[in-house]
Amino acid sequence: MGCGVRWCKWIIQCISTASLSVLVNGSPTPCFALKRGLRQGCPLSPMLFNVVGEALSLLIKKATAIGLFSGFEIGHGNCSESLSHLQFADDLIFFTGASISELLNIKRVLRLFEVTAGLQLNLGKCILFDINVEAATLSELAFRLGCSVGLFPVDYLGMPLGPKRNSRALWEPIINKSESSLASWKCCNLSFSGRLV
Repeated sequence: MGCGVRWCKWIIQCISTASLSVLVNGSPTPCFALKRGLRQGCPLSPMLFNVVGEALSLLIKKATAIGLFSGFEIGHGNCSESLSHLQFADDLIFFTGASISELLNIKRVLRLFEVTAGLQLNLGKCILFDINVEAATLSELAFRLGCSVGLFPVDYLGMPLGPKRNSRALWEPIINKSESSLASWKCCNLSFSGRLV
């Protein structure tokens, strides 16, 4: 990531020299050293999480650049951009073709990340979605990866995702939620007699 040796030593020092005591029936146990990982509530956690997330993103970009999987192109000509993944906190979406070799390459890249970072991927929580892929092919791919199959439209981070950009089914839940919020907001601005009417 280009961080200096001195900075890395500071971070290692902050993580490796911490000690902890646990309350058992109201009495503290003797202090013991933490051997690895971050403590819950550690102020370094968000920054280090972003560093690790950026390292994962760079690893995925490198794998795409050498052709392990494809992603897709957005735009035309000189204004095009390749999109292989989207990352938000600990959620990650990959865009790739429906070939088992590309999906296994993604799995290998994630396995490499697991080994280097010590963070484990839970394939039981992974979901495979399709656009224009036959159901039998999708089931076979999901079985080979060890994950489940999802159906569109799906809610992701509070926003609908689906293969059709402007379908009514995709936006209807958001419209209904907005209308209900507006209805309660409008009532607050009415007089008592207006509310009765």
